Amino acid sequence: MRVSILHILLITVLSLSSAYSQSERKRVKINTHTSFVEIHGTTNVNSFNCSYNAKLPENEFEVTLIKKGNVIEVEHEALFLKVLNFKCPNPQMSDDLHDLLEYEDYPYIIFQVKKITNKKTAHIMIEMAGEKQFYTVNLNNSLNNNQLISNATMELCITDFGLQPPEKFFGMVKVNENIEVEFKIEMNFYNK
Repeated sequence: MRVSILHILLITVLSLSSAYSQSERKRVKINTHTSFVEIHGTTNVNSFNCSYNAKLPENEFEVTLIKKGNVIEVEHEALFLKVLNFKCPNPQMSDDLHDLLEYEDYPYIIFQVKKITNKKTAHIMIEMAGEKQFYTVNLNNSLNNNQLISNATMELCITDFGLQPPEKFFGMVKVNENIEVEFKIEMNFYNK
């Protein structure tokens, strides 16, 4: 089952709610107008931002959350983010990003939430260009009735995925190997 990146983020933040028992299925609906995912990077001369421009999921979907002490396990399939759906302000930068991520051989960035601890820390697996890495992400959350807003910024090093930062104009412009992935997810959730 292929699901957008926002599903993984929603699963992560939904699991932060304490409004469920030991194991429970929830229905989730995303506010598609206020949620986003962006990549921020720098070069030796400038900075850049690229946004995930895929249509956000509008339909409700379900997740299963299993609480074990202060750890929450999340049951779901791996989630796929289509590389070609990242767009930068300059079309050439978009092409360079797609090429860097080897989109022809690896058309998706794959995410999977492994567990949630302390209701604000997500342990996730990210696969880019065929290489897997594991990360811990600190989340900022706001819960009001059945609406949850969560945002975070996580740092990644592209060389951890076997990718080499590109150089342009005969090496005069060099991309930094460290990037940030920022997201804000606003959603409503309901008991099944």
